[in-house]
Amino acid sequence: MKKIGRNILIGIAVSLVLLKLFGVLNFFNIPSTSNEPNLKLGSHFIGTNLIKPKALDFAYFKFSDSLKGYTIVKRLIALPNDKLECKNGVYFVNDINVDKGLNLRYKYLVDKVFFNTYIKNKFNEDESFLFYENYKIKDSVFVFLDEDFVEKLPIKINRSLQYKSDNLSKDILKRNPNWNESNFGPIVLPKGKYFFSGDNRDNSYDSRYRGFVDEENIKGALLIQF
Repeated sequence: MKKIGRNILIGIAVSLVLLKLFGVLNFFNIPSTSNEPNLKLGSHFIGTNLIKPKALDFAYFKFSDSLKGYTIVKRLIALPNDKLECKNGVYFVNDINVDKGLNLRYKYLVDKVFFNTYIKNKFNEDESFLFYENYKIKDSVFVFLDEDFVEKLPIKINRSLQYKSDNLSKDILKRNPNWNESNFGPIVLPKGKYFFSGDNRDNSYDSRYRGFVDEENIKGALLIQF
């Protein structure tokens, strides 16, 4: 019985190795906060190339720019022939707000007293949160917070949006040099091109900056968390 059990374990191990070798299964450890709060820092996932990712799925891929190499995990926002637009930091695809209901993470500028009173304790519970001093406006801090947390605060706070165009990809800027990180489009995605973004919208190096992803560089979709 012991020998049979051992053989079963060996068979399972060999099967997993072969599945990984042929790309059927891939194992991921999330090393950054760029997809917080929906893919947690340090969490583990299994992905597969047997599933073609759909809009708003998390998928893994390699960027098509000169820095390609690492396999990246982001959320698929727009597909070929989709009309993509970013309005005040919110994505619209075919005129539909696709960010609504996702519980994303954004950057806010808040008074330091308010931060210390209502927000700071949250950072002791979750190491993925980030804040830093604002040296231009005294006694204020920039802080990255989840939408569901912000909704529970006693005072409404507004996002701190970026209006720079310096870092935008050529895929975006070549269409209009006056567009910026928070406002661009509409763009109709070309054939074979995909747009990906992290859920930590103001702290994610994604298609806004690195350009569209070629279809052949999409390797699969995330399947389960373990």
